[in-house]
Parts: sequence; C-alpha cells; structure tokens
Amino acid sequence: MSKSISRRTFSKAVAAAATVTALVTTPAAAQEPIRIAYLSPSFDISDAWEHVFWSLQGRLDELNVPYEIQSLAVATHVAHAEQLAQVEAVITSEFDYVFLGPTEFEAAIPSLKKLKAAGIPTVVYNYTQAHEDEDVQGLQYVGFSHFKGGQLSGAWAASHINGNGKIAILQGAPGIASDQRRDGFLDIINNFDGIEVVMGPYTDFDRTKAFDAAENLLAAHDNIDLIYGVSTTIGLGAGQAVRQKGLSEEIATMGFGGTGDEVTAMAEGWLTASVLRPIDDSGAAVADAFFAHMNGETPDLIWGGAFVMVDNQSDATAIVEYANRYSADNMQ
Repeated sequence: MSKSISRRTFSKAVAAAATVTALVTTPAAAQEPIRIAYLSPSFDISDAWEHVFWSLQGRLDELNVPYEIQSLAVATHVAHAEQLAQVEAVITSEFDYVFLGPTEFEAAIPSLKKLKAAGIPTVVYNYTQAHEDEDVQGLQYVGFSHFKGGQLSGAWAASHINGNGKIAILQGAPGIASDQRRDGFLDIINNFDGIEVVMGPYTDFDRTKAFDAAENLLAAHDNIDLIYGVSTTIGLGAGQAVRQKGLSEEIATMGFGGTGDEVTAMAEGWLTASVLRPIDDSGAAVADAFFAHMNGETPDLIWGGAFVMVDNQSDATAIVEYANRYSADNMQ
C-alpha cells in the first residue's frame, strides 16, 4: 500500500488551509474498501495525531482490510465550530466510519449527534469515558486516562523535588483533557505539605502561549523548581522558556504524552520528563473496533491504554520502538 504523505508536507498544508485531505488506497480486492474519515486537531499540535493516523492504517493492513482514508484537521484545540463544519461535510460524503479526535469532549456533542443520526459508526479518540446520551454515544472511546496520567506525573514530580519545593502548572483549555491531567497531578501533589503549587493560565494547548506563560511565571515567582505542562506542546513551550534563561539544570519541566518531540527534547536536555503513551496501541485499537463492527461484532465501549513514565535519565529506546511500531516508518 502506498503511504506517501509526510509530516512536513501535511503540516504545511494544515497551516495554509486548516483542512487537509490524504487519500490512501489498496490494490483492487474482492472486498470493497471501507471509507474512513479521520478528523483531528492539527498534526502540528502533537505528533500523536500523526502516529495514530499511521498506526490505524498499519493495523488495517495486518487485518487485510482494504480502505480509503481521508484526513481533515483543525488548526487548534478550540476550533470547535470548524470541526463541526468538517463533520457536516463528512456526513454528505458517504463515509463508512469516522475517527473523531474532538477539539473537546463536550464540544463534540453536536458532531456526534449528527454522526449518530446519519448512521455512521464513530470512534471517539483521546477519551476513556463515554457520553451518557445514547443519541450521542460513539461506537468506542479510545485513549489513555488523563487523570491516571496526571497521577503518574504528580508522583514523579513529588519524588523529583523530594516532597519539597514550588511547582507551577500550565493548563491547556477548559475541558476534560486539561482539567483531569491537572486534577490527577494535584491528587498526588496535595499529599505533600512541603510542596507549594502555583496555578498558571490556560494556554489553549498552544506552544507559543505556553512559552509566554512560562516566562511570566518565572518572572513573577521566585524559586520555581518544576513546571508541569499538561500536554506535549505546553511542556515543550515551558522547556524552551526555561532553556532560554539557561535554567534547564535548575528547573525541571514536564510534558504529557511522551511524543517523539518530547523524547528528543529530553535527549537534548531541555525537557525533564513526560508520561509516555504507547501511542500505536491506540491506533491499532481503533482499527480493531472498525474491524469488529465490519464483522457484526460490538467492540467494548471503552479502550484504555497504559502509560510509562520516562525522563531525561531513561533509556527509552525499547519502549519508543514498541510505541511507534506501526507508525515509525512513515514519520521519517
């Protein structure tokens, strides 16, 4: 199967047009290819979206499922109306399945209601809880628990500063993902009387805004020991701000997700730690859900993956190879 889309090409197109179409086809087969719409935030926000894009296809290839896949991306995690417009376009285009990476859990309700009414089975990505309304509920919810990831991050942070010090938190955007990653972190940190928490602003999961917010925190608060960013982009933005001040050895910075960009930043010494998701497991889970439905089966409503905590002292080679086993060849 030909997979010619590159990250650089895709990202440039997203920046130019906010929506991107990539078509991947299989050779002629007895079975008609299923048509999949892949809707997500921009690959520039986090390379996790690109890993899932390719791992979904890698698993379908293993299952010998012929398919066509069209990818549509919105530029930010707060482009709710734009994503709804994309869903409306998808509904008129005769797709068999939809992968929906929502801009936000509650903001996705109008999209999911329309998809359910149109009879298009939809896997909702990045959430391990389902919408309660059956008129909205997706075929399956695939992700890694934001709260548990926050707890793992909090445990690492508390240990790193030996239960004493000042921690700043940079948030994403109001909603389940950012709030649960924050709350899980605080669920652990609040057990330590010696840790002071400075709550930073929402940054819309934007790297530049996170950089600016980290600079402001460093200017306003003395003796910050660690900055926890609740996403890849926020952690990287904070890491850059600390590095620019020459303080990467003194102030720890954390992201969330353990993406390729985060692993690289840790190896280069300007990001300290991140909770890593074996991301290709989740793309394979999406493919398995589609495959089950194709064969008249009902997949489990919730699929939740496990985390691995990594930092700048970790030898993450083996786990990264496993985590990216389907997608790595397409991410060069």
